[in-house]
Formats: sequence, C-alpha cells, structure tokens
Amino acid sequence: MPACETLPASVVSESADAQRRACRIVLAKVGLDGHDRGIKVVARGLRDAGLHVIYGGIWQTPEAVAQAVVDEDAEWLGLSLLSGAHLTLVPRVLAALDQAGADDVRVVVGGIVPESDVEPLRQAGVAGVFGPGTAIESIVHLLQDSAQVNREFEQIPSERNRPQLQGVASSSVATGTARSRQCLSRRLSELSDAQPAVEQQSTSTCNGGSKPASSRRTIAFAGSAGVGKSSLIARVVKELRRREQRVAVLACDPQSPLTGGALLGDRVRLTEVFPDEGVFFRSLAVPSGHQGIAPGIGLMAGCLHESGFGTVLIETVGLGQGDVAVRNVVDQVVVVVQPESGDSIQWDKAGLLEVADIVVLQKADLPGAGRLQSELADTVNVPVVTVGRDRPDGVGELLDRCVVRR
Repeated sequence: MPACETLPASVVSESADAQRRACRIVLAKVGLDGHDRGIKVVARGLRDAGLHVIYGGIWQTPEAVAQAVVDEDAEWLGLSLLSGAHLTLVPRVLAALDQAGADDVRVVVGGIVPESDVEPLRQAGVAGVFGPGTAIESIVHLLQDSAQVNREFEQIPSERNRPQLQGVASSSVATGTARSRQCLSRRLSELSDAQPAVEQQSTSTCNGGSKPASSRRTIAFAGSAGVGKSSLIARVVKELRRREQRVAVLACDPQSPLTGGALLGDRVRLTEVFPDEGVFFRSLAVPSGHQGIAPGIGLMAGCLHESGFGTVLIETVGLGQGDVAVRNVVDQVVVVVQPESGDSIQWDKAGLLEVADIVVLQKADLPGAGRLQSELADTVNVPVVTVGRDRPDGVGELLDRCVVRR
C-alpha cells in the first residue's frame, strides 16, 4: 500500500456541509453475545440524532472490530456486552485498536456492567460506560460534545492510558501496514468531500492522470431496496478472495433528509470475512438527490485501485427506474432484480435496465423466478445470470462474465 500523500486543495470541498461532517461511530458486539435488540435501539437513536452509525453486527472478534473502525474512519467505537465478559474483551479490543493504528478513536461501552467494573474500564481507556436504562440523549451528549471539541480546536484525542488488564498487554506501536491502511481510510474521507465539478473529472486525480491498469475494474451493483445487493456482494467478495484477489467495497445507504443521520448496515453481510487485510469495506451515507451514489465515489474508487485493490465493488442505495448516474463512475453496471417485482411491462421501460451490462436474477430459488427469467431474456440484450441457493455456481459465472465484457 503506497505511502500517504497530501490531497490537492482543489479536490477537497471547503463548503459548510463538509465542515459539518457527521460524527461516525461503529457499533459492534464482541464475543459470543448474540443479543442485539438493545444495540439496534441505540443505533436507531443515534441515527435520529444526526450521527452516521455503522452497525458491525454480532459475534465480532477484537481484530475484526479494529479493522472496521479503521476502514470506516470512525471517531467512536461503541461496544455492547451483555455476557459479563467486559473486563476480558474490552481490553483486547483496545489493544487491537492500538495495533491497527486507531489509538485516537474513543470507545464507549454499554450493557450489563456492575458499578465496581466501571472504574477499571475507565482506567483502561474507555470514555463512557452506559448501563441498562440509559437515555439515548446521554449517549448523544457525550459523542457530539467531544466531537465538536476536537473539530473546533483541531485536537486529536490523547492516547489512552492502558495498563495491563486481565493479562492483556497494551501496545501503541502499529505496523507500517496498519498505518498505511489508516492513511488510506482518512484520504477516502477527504475525497468524500470533493466538489461535484472535481468528481466529474473521473478518478484520475489519485493516480496522476494515468489510465487504469487492465487488471483493475470497478463494478456497480444497482437495484431496488431489499433486492439482495449486499448479500450478493458478500458472495462476490468471498469468491474473489478464494481467487486470491484483493477487493474493496463502497457501500451506499440513504442519509436522512430530516436529521442528516444514517444507519449504515451493509457491513453485517460480511462479518464472517473479517479480519482480512485483502478486503477493504467503507460504508457511505448518500444525501437525497444524488441518484443513489455518494459524493466523490469515483475518486474514492480510483484511490482504492492505486492502493492495491484490483476490484472495487460499489453498492448503490436502493434505486428507482431513472437513477442511472452510477454508470459514469464504473466500468460495469450489474442490475439486480428478484422474482415477483413487477410484470413484463416494467422491463420495457427506459431507465436503469438500459445501462445494465449484466442482469442478475437474485433469489432465483423463489417462486416466480422462472417466469421472470423468461421475461428478461425476451427484453434485455445483456447476459442474465441467476443466483440462488440452488445455483451455487452463479456467483462464479457472474465474475467470469464481468471479465469477458470488460
């Protein structure tokens, strides 16, 4: 991964919106605790308060959580533990953050934590501990006030004081690879604030104006909400890793037009993959009016290519028929459909299907799949690939067709 470079000032927006970038927090459950109702309530509450919440899912390892924090360029990490293992697991997460170069990320812990354990957690470097019945407003107050102080005074939170706890050694020395990955992540955050005019110039800003190498490809997965885009991408990522290829994912979810908050939940489809240095995953909030893709996403894809990720997968927000802007920033558009999503007249209409390079019939094991496959074969002039539980080879066929149609 190349060394960090200073981004040209012309690329970064100086708009008020960029200066008020929403606070980003990763929420995750570590260990064998599978009770997720509480953390989902917190996630929705923080979303409604205007934060960008990346939900990492249950049964996470400390190393996977640390990778999520770095890749997402989060300011905060929220851990939920109901198993009573907080004095064992939290220090291991903190040590993993140090090793990943994320020693400036602040951590809060929620769940069933006896009062006698609060002070040891604070001494280990936890910024806040919230027990059962804590009001969402209390959590928001800590997160937003601390973030505002850091922005106003341009301070990086001081390194956590981490004495050894439960036999876990603390280390603040990250490897060069970890630091490079953190540098890439923060560079992506800068690019996400790129001016629209710069975004239209293509992805060449990050690679010095050179044309993309033949081994690089950017593939978009587009379709309506709930059609199975993120599940399909998870299977594609696993197949690419089986083929020993490095892959990055830019996953878009909608941003609230009312609060500016967002719940970014596509990462949970890939929980079993992490940690893996060969996979980079960034969740992006998309304001309304952007046709389902985040600002600066083309520049971000180019930057990931330059950093050694040969394949970049972009997942759009659930799209309408006329949302076709993604075609301008990718090599190929894969449109994902599912059975019982409309009659044959829908496939004749102008819009998204017109820009498809490949159509994937997802959930092909469900009733109505055969009829839809026939309708698509009569309508579209691009390959139609079926993927479902009874088509385990469908993902491999999809990737092979992507290579052929480049």
